[in-house]
Amino acid sequence: MNRIFILSTILIRDLFLSMFGIVPLAAAVAFGLIAFEYGMDQAQFITVGGVGTLVLCFLTTLLLASRANRASTYLVLARLHRRAELLASVILASFSITVLLAILIALGNLLTGRLTLAPPATFWIPPSWSPLLLLAASLGLALSGLVARGGSHLVGYLLLAGLLVANEQGALLADRGLTWLVRAVTTVIWPVSTLLAHASAGTLDGAYFLAGALTLGYAILLYLLAVFLFQEKDLCWSE
Repeated sequence: MNRIFILSTILIRDLFLSMFGIVPLAAAVAFGLIAFEYGMDQAQFITVGGVGTLVLCFLTTLLLASRANRASTYLVLARLHRRAELLASVILASFSITVLLAILIALGNLLTGRLTLAPPATFWIPPSWSPLLLLAASLGLALSGLVARGGSHLVGYLLLAGLLVANEQGALLADRGLTWLVRAVTTVIWPVSTLLAHASAGTLDGAYFLAGALTLGYAILLYLLAVFLFQEKDLCWSE
């Protein structure tokens, strides 16, 4: 565990010492300015902010994985007991960066009066967002070039794009007799949508906790997939 913490610190330092470190910062500033332009209440912040930080975490994971996918990483990887430790470090680093940026976004908009938060419901934001951030980090890792074998990450992107499009065009698909596809997509995204919706409404019932557990389960499965792909992969560094 200590090696994972140390390696995640190294990854964070490496990212922000490179020009790519400006990307998550710029994305956070843009989201904080554009999404909060007309102000937000707590319910909006949980849903809109949750989706925004999820995307930010996904982007940060891809950047960290890209930085790790270099020949210089071999010196570190050769000293690790298991390759999976590098992947866990990427997730921890991405999660930490995203949490810090989310706090800065919230504080900045609170100070400018564009965000309203009221305890005790505010304290449910961290446990509601944490599974989502872990899911985003695990998804980004599984779709990164670091663990990809052949075109596996491209297939993953196609599946993700198809899922998002099918969810957006649900009514159109149902009209064309593809109700089964709409139901399948709804079932897949149910944990994420339910977690955000119930947290936003302050409905902390059984469905809320089930959705959180399933979202965390998705994250674990994606991480295990990334570990499986990376464990015996012949590494071809980007250099």
